[in-house]
Amino acid sequence: MMRQSKRFRELLILTFALALLGGFVSAVSADEADQEIIKMVIDALKSPDAEMQTGAIAIVREIPGPEVTKALAQELPNLGAIAQVQLISALADRGDALALPAVIEAGKSQDESVRIASLKAIGQLGNASSVAVLADRAATSKGAEQKAARESLYRLRSAEVDAAILQSLPSAKAEVKAELVTAIGERNIGNSVETLLKTARDEDRKVRVESLKVLKIVGKPEDLPAMVNLLLETKGEADRTEAEKTIAVVAHKIEDKTRQAAAALAALPNVKDTPNRASLLRVLGRIGDSSALPTLRTALGNREPEIQDAAIRALSDWPTSEPVPDLLKVAQTAENARYKVLALRGFVRLLGLESSRSAEETIDLYKKAMDLATDAQEKKRVLSGLASARSVAALNMAAAYLDDLALHQEAESAAVQIAQGTYGADPQRTKDVLAKVIQVTKQDAVRQQAQNLIGMLERFDDYIVVWQISGPYTKDVTAAELFDTAFAPEQQGQEVQWRPMPVGTTPDQPWLIEPEKIEEFKGDNRVAYLRTKIVSPKEQKARLELGSDDGVKVWINGQLVHANNAGRPVTLGEDKVDVTLKEGVNALLVKLTQEGGQWAMALRLRTPDGGKIEGLKVEP
Repeated sequence: MMRQSKRFRELLILTFALALLGGFVSAVSADEADQEIIKMVIDALKSPDAEMQTGAIAIVREIPGPEVTKALAQELPNLGAIAQVQLISALADRGDALALPAVIEAGKSQDESVRIASLKAIGQLGNASSVAVLADRAATSKGAEQKAARESLYRLRSAEVDAAILQSLPSAKAEVKAELVTAIGERNIGNSVETLLKTARDEDRKVRVESLKVLKIVGKPEDLPAMVNLLLETKGEADRTEAEKTIAVVAHKIEDKTRQAAAALAALPNVKDTPNRASLLRVLGRIGDSSALPTLRTALGNREPEIQDAAIRALSDWPTSEPVPDLLKVAQTAENARYKVLALRGFVRLLGLESSRSAEETIDLYKKAMDLATDAQEKKRVLSGLASARSVAALNMAAAYLDDLALHQEAESAAVQIAQGTYGADPQRTKDVLAKVIQVTKQDAVRQQAQNLIGMLERFDDYIVVWQISGPYTKDVTAAELFDTAFAPEQQGQEVQWRPMPVGTTPDQPWLIEPEKIEEFKGDNRVAYLRTKIVSPKEQKARLELGSDDGVKVWINGQLVHANNAGRPVTLGEDKVDVTLKEGVNALLVKLTQEGGQWAMALRLRTPDGGKIEGLKVEP
């Protein structure tokens, strides 16, 4: 055995050397060399010596020639399970389809590891003729074996495979048909929509639902009229819901948002039966194209209960806050109690979406929602929605329910969530509400959150963390040159897009304002503008303290009060500037340049001698 192992290793080294010389083995005494190598490889594969088996597999991957493939494939059934798994993998790596019949036959083995290896190899060696084998195994096996069959079906490389999948569908059994439909989606077969529209009408529910799911992937906007017709033929409620989702997903592929609902709107006037009209209304809600709002508003007044219900649900699903007044009106005036509840829930959901309303207007609407809520369960929903408001007004509203026995848990959770957005605007009020939460709550997690927030408040004290940000602004110049380039926020009358600046992006340094943490702001040689409002109880002198990375300009009430075209890391209080705050609202604007690396600032207002200014409030 020792002598054979040594000779085998020597042969292995020789084989690799010859392979590196460009296949010299095949040119010199090819037949004799091949036969000798094949014999020794097979002997080694059968050997109990693991080293010899490993060496043999390495040779299998290297030595060329169809005769080698045939001989090794023929020997496959005579090996043990471990050796079969290794050899199947090596044959797959050779990429020679001559091994395919033997590999497929190995898939009938009693050993699961051999079957799995066979299925994986078919994915590398197979062609259109392998589709049936893999689809059947994917449908009838489980676990790792099923996963291997599916993955191989998805990655078969022959150009005829896609056509074979489509051709196999009509005659396939239901469970196999479902696997073939899934494969269409995984392979993203482009010319499959007509086939899927047929399978979406199949007798088997699993096939129908899977077809609708795959249509979301391969369907195109021009297919929407056919998909709408499919929806109108659908009977089962579950199928109908899936078809509605599919139409909405494909409609969203239309770049012009005002054209996304066109197919559904075009079909609606010609549909007379109530279930289908209601279904199309729900589709309009899922799409969220504003051109459909007049149709939905009209449907709110329809005498058919199912139509009213669909219109309310459609508006409740809307992606923007635009239908807020419509849902409020229904919640206030509907005679049907169920419609009131549906509209109220949709109304509360939409209040949490981005809008141009002021914080006070939003809270007024939440208060109306609480007045309309007829039981504790609905009031809890309102408080849960209120948690997204993140304003001092919202904090005060949540705090008002902390002593309500029926609502205190939701009020506590809402107060803590809201406080994460208000600690910079009104730290003292935020602190007071959090202290009350800690005092009354029986929820350990809520108590811990409140304590953590108070700890953060005490750490950053009076640093200003509530800002809106605009940018990034760039030109083909350096950051130092950008410092004196006046972009729109510096120019009167220019339209500027502002968005809330995330806070607490570095938890252990909560005073840091970091534009770089916003994905679209990442990069070098650019500018960000930040703005906020400081409310002072009186006219007073103050000291502005700030650190910046990199250059910084500061305006108060439109007057430039500080400029430092620096390239530096943030050092707290590095720049100190004497300023005057007027009584009432003071507009604060900061320009921050980015050369590279970190991009951040920390800013606060103190008394002229460095003490805390009492009574200051921050409003974004």
